[in-house]
Amino acid sequence: MTLRSCSRAPAPSASIWQLGALVRCGLLVAASVLGCISPAHADEASGTWTGEIEGRPNYYWERSTRVIMPAARVSLEAPNGVRMSAAYLVDVIGSASIASGVGKDGVFTELRHAVNTAVGKKFAVGDNEFDLSAHGTFSSEPDYKSWLYGVRGSFSWNERNSTLRLGLVRVDDSVLSNAMPTFRGELAGLTTNLGFTQLLSPVLILGACYQFVYLDGFLGNPYRNALVGPLPRAEAPPDHRVRHNAELQLSWFLPTTETTLQLYARTYLDSWEIFALTPEVRAYQSLGRHWTLRARYRFYEQTRAEFALASGQTRYPVGYTGPVTSDPKMSAFHSHQVGLRVEFRLAGLSGSFLDFAKDAVLDVNFDYQASTSSFGNNVIGSAGGRLPF
Repeated sequence: MTLRSCSRAPAPSASIWQLGALVRCGLLVAASVLGCISPAHADEASGTWTGEIEGRPNYYWERSTRVIMPAARVSLEAPNGVRMSAAYLVDVIGSASIASGVGKDGVFTELRHAVNTAVGKKFAVGDNEFDLSAHGTFSSEPDYKSWLYGVRGSFSWNERNSTLRLGLVRVDDSVLSNAMPTFRGELAGLTTNLGFTQLLSPVLILGACYQFVYLDGFLGNPYRNALVGPLPRAEAPPDHRVRHNAELQLSWFLPTTETTLQLYARTYLDSWEIFALTPEVRAYQSLGRHWTLRARYRFYEQTRAEFALASGQTRYPVGYTGPVTSDPKMSAFHSHQVGLRVEFRLAGLSGSFLDFAKDAVLDVNFDYQASTSSFGNNVIGSAGGRLPF
C-alpha cells in the first residue's frame, strides 16, 4: 500500500518502484492473512500442539526487472487454541538502470528483507464464535524501512453461516535517497477493513468487503523527476491520499462435477481522482483425490490522476506550480491477466515410511499479464509446499 524505494544506483528504473509497491501490498495482505490462519486444530485434552510449515520461491519478470523472492512461514496452535505464526521473505531484485555519470545502461541488484509475526485465538460466545488476532510486519532495504501492524476480529453467528470481519492496520515508513544523503521522507497511514460473508445455501456463498485507506506524508519517489517546460523538477505529488476499495464475491460449488466457480467485482476510487474497475473469474476443478486445477482471468482498467499528464503529453507547461509526477501508475491504462495453478496432495504416502507427509500439498502457479502501461507485460510464477504436523 505504500511506496517503494530503489537501489543504490541514483536513477533506478520506474518498474522497480512499481514492483515494490506490489510487494508491499502483498506484505500487507499476508500480514492480515497470517493473523487469521488456523491450518490445523490442536487437541486441548491431549495437550497436542499442531501447526504447518510452508516454503516457496516466487519469480517476477518484466522487460527491465527480474525478481526472485524466496519465502518461508511456520504456524503453531497451542492446546488452548492460541495460534502463532512467523514468516520471512527476501527479495533479490535485478533491474536495468541508468548508471551514474555515464551514458549507458547498467544492471543493479537490490535486497529487501521482511519479517512477519502474528498471534490469535478463537473464543466461544454461546453458540457463536469470536476470533481475534494481532500481526506485525517489518521490511527493510537500504533506502526504505516499513512497519505494518494491526488487529483483526471476526464474529460468526447463525450456526456460523454468517460472519462479520473488522480489521485495522497502521503503517509507518521512512524513505531515504541514495543520491541525496540528507533526504528523509516519512509516510504514515491507516487502513480499515469491514467484511461480511453469508452462506446462502450449502453450495453458494456471498461475500462483501469495504476498505478505507488514509495516507499522509511523502508519497513520491526521491529518484524520479518530471519535466516542467524544458527543466526537470523533483516529483512532488500531494502529501495526502484517501483510498476507497469495495469488493463483492460469489462462490458456487457444483457437486456433480466437483467444480467451484468464483466471481469477483472490485472498484477503487481515491482522492487523486483515480477510478479503477476490476472484474475477475476463477474456476477450481478437482481431479480425483490428489489434483486440483485453478484457472483465472482478471481485467483491470483505471483512469489517470488529476495532476498526471494526459496521453501524448511529455511535460507540464512553463510556469506550472501544481503537483507533478512522471509515474506511469498515475496514467490511464488497462491490463488482462490470466493464470493457472496446479495443486497436488500427497495422500498416497499414507501408510508408507513417509506417512508424516501424507497431508502435505505441493503447488505451482503461473500468471501472465498484458498491460498498456509503459512498464509493459509481466510474468509471475511460484512453486511451493505446505506440510501440516
